[in-house]
This record gives sequence, structure tokens and C-alpha cells, in this order.
Amino acid sequence: MGFDAELHVASRYLIGTRRWTPVVTVTLISLLGLGLGVFALVVTLSLLDGFQSGIRSQIEAQAAHAEVRPATGRRIDEPDVLVSLLQGELGEVEIVQVVRGTCLVSSDSDAVPASVVGRSDTLGVTADRIVSRRLGVGAGDRLELISARQRLTPMGPLPVRIRAEITRIAAPAPGTESGTVAIPIERAQRLLWGEPVIGAIELRDVHDPWTLGQRVEHVLASHGSTARVAGLEELHRPLLTALALEKVMIFVAVGLMLVVAALNLLCNLAMVAAEKRKDLAVMAGLGFTPRSLRRLFLVLGLTIGLVGSVVGAVVGSGLAVVLDRTQALELPRGVFMVTAVPFSVDPATVGLVVATALGLAGVAAWLPARMVARREPSEGLRYE
Repeated sequence: MGFDAELHVASRYLIGTRRWTPVVTVTLISLLGLGLGVFALVVTLSLLDGFQSGIRSQIEAQAAHAEVRPATGRRIDEPDVLVSLLQGELGEVEIVQVVRGTCLVSSDSDAVPASVVGRSDTLGVTADRIVSRRLGVGAGDRLELISARQRLTPMGPLPVRIRAEITRIAAPAPGTESGTVAIPIERAQRLLWGEPVIGAIELRDVHDPWTLGQRVEHVLASHGSTARVAGLEELHRPLLTALALEKVMIFVAVGLMLVVAALNLLCNLAMVAAEKRKDLAVMAGLGFTPRSLRRLFLVLGLTIGLVGSVVGAVVGSGLAVVLDRTQALELPRGVFMVTAVPFSVDPATVGLVVATALGLAGVAAWLPARMVARREPSEGLRYE
């Protein structure tokens, strides 16, 4: 018997169209469960993708795209030679010499430890919002930076300190928790080292930031330099790894809804097989083979899975797009890097969710299908 005929007869015998039966109710519940599971996963993962996209954009906009570090020790040998080499080989790439350290940053009312960064492209003094919030200072206020380095005075050794007026408040760099104060590199060298030391060379390429580290490493290696190079992935590996792990854990946690929906579908198809035992026996007598009956239940399960997952994916993706464009879910200003909850619909992620739902639906349909295919026709008539 042909496949079309099998589906036609199956739809009449197993589903029915004349009256509302418990089987139809459970079928709709299974479809709704799969749809809700896919909907929840799509919306949740779109939210995570939106935050990840925003964080990656912040990294590209604010942080260095690659960094040259000393092979050993804390200072780069002949930094001017490396800068000239990189400028000649890489073309239009921003290059900044940097020195870093940790100091005690104090205001008139309080003091906190913070990172101090001296940059060759910085003229004023920039404090991030973490330092500003902890010390209660803003643009125009004065800070005192106290180093762990000491200098000899007639009164004995005293820590080196400088006073500076804040010229602006900036957003903190992604992944920063302790707060940062950026000052001109000459002042940082006097504060931290007492001599013109360069601790790192930062590079930025707005055209291709994520491969800049590999290109810098190739240039230095081809000229025999032993300096180490860190690209964007390495510079922000803890943050990016945490985001990726968070997405996996959310997928597993919310994906349990799909597992429950698949178990519900399994029970639904088992109920169909039990309630329609006599009809299945009649169908076997009309020429349906065990393989046809097994295929029938697989098609029924996959159809429920396909309809539920597609509807859930479409509704979830549509809601995520609307929420992202309207910025309906606002966030407190000054607390997060964005002013509204971002959503980003990734077709690959949506496809993975739909494929997962279909796979679970197929597994759920296989067990009842196998049970029906093994049942003898006489067994179905015996219990009627």
C-alpha cells in the first residue's frame, strides 16, 4: 500500500475529525509543550546572544585589539624599534605604548586600590565609573595617586605620589572590576618606575580586530623578535569563556522543557496506540505492514514536533526582534553597558533549537512506533 494511502487512512483512524477525543486533547498539549519549549529557548538564547554581541562590540570599541608583551620580565626592550617595525608592516593601525601598575587612589574623603595605566595617547586624567562611584568624584575633582615605590627623603623613605585633576569619566573596560585611572605615560613612568619603562604596546585595527593578534605575531616572528603577542581572544578569554559557558548552561537548563515535552509526546503516542488497538489491527488486515505502521507513528510524532517547533521558533524570534527594536525592556542607566535589554536572533541558534526539538520528537515517537510494529493483529482484536 502506498505511503499516501497510509497517511490518509491513518489520519481517519488515528486522529479523527468528527468528535473531540482525549487523544486530540493530549496531542494538542504535546504540540503546545514543544512549542513553548522552543519559544523559551529561542527568546532566552536571543537574549544571551544580544548581551554577547553588545559586550563584543564594547570590547572592539574600548579595548586594545592586540598587545605586545615582553618575553621575560616586565619591560619591553627597544619599544621604539618595535613600534616602527609594526607601523611599517601593518599600515593603518593605531599603536600606543603603555605602562601599568597598581596604586592607592585617594580623594578628600576616601581611598581605594585601583589600576593605573600610563598611555602615550593620553593627555589628561581619565577615571572610570568604578573609581568615580567608589570615591564619589567626577570631572574637575582632584585625586592623589600613591605608589608602592618609595623614594629617599630627608625624613626617610616615603611612597611616591602625584596629584592629578580628573578631566573626564569613562566607561570601565569590559571585564574590569577594580577600577582604572589613565594618565599620561610620562607621569605613570615617574610614579611606577622612576624611569622611562614601556610595559606593553597596544594595537587597534578597526577593520579586522579579531585577527590583528595573528598578523602582529607573524610580523614579529618573521623579524626574529621574541616578544609575546596576545590577540583579542586571549586578552579577554575569561570573559568570553564565561559567556560561552553561560550560553551552554542556559541551553541545557531551558532545554529540559523540551525533554519534558518529548516525554509528553511519547505518552500521547502510547495512548493513541492503546486506544486505537482495534483500528490498528483492522489496518494490518487491510494490508498495512509492520513497517508501514512504524513509519506512520514516526510521521505523526515528527509532524507534531515540526509544527510545534516551527511555531515556537517563529513566535520567539518575532518577539525577540520586536523587543530589540522597540527597546521595551529598559535597564538602569550607569549600571549596565547598555540602556535596554538587547536581543539578537541568530539563525544558526534557532536552527539548532528546532533540530533539537525534532530529534527529541523523533526519539519520543520511535518507542510507540516500535511497540505497534511488533504487535500481532490478533492481539489487537482479542482485547475488544
